[in-house]
Amino acid sequence: MNIFTKVMAIVGIIAFAALLTGFIANPQTNTENEKILTMRVIEAQGAFLGSFIVIVDENGKHETIELEKLAAKKDPFVKNLVKINSTLNEIAEKGYRLVSQSGGNDQYCLTTIYTFVKK
Repeated sequence: MNIFTKVMAIVGIIAFAALLTGFIANPQTNTENEKILTMRVIEAQGAFLGSFIVIVDENGKHETIELEKLAAKKDPFVKNLVKINSTLNEIAEKGYRLVSQSGGNDQYCLTTIYTFVKK
């Protein structure tokens, strides 16, 4: 066996092991019995759009929680973050587990979306 063949055999074995490990380490989840809850946080400046949290559970029941509008001062940021954190903890206490979080912003608005599952 020349050196090239040996190297290719080793690379093939490593690739095969990585492939098997990937399937074992990341099994497909059973989503049949999972309930999904989504929480969207919108924090806006100015009078056009208010700042609020919207929560929608697996049954379509929704709740809106008012937040303070953003301003140049840090006070609304801190108050809103405390309320957001408290809401996240309340959801976790109901047995939901955070599986995804994403966010974005533009000049006047911060948007964050949280997705939770519960078996």
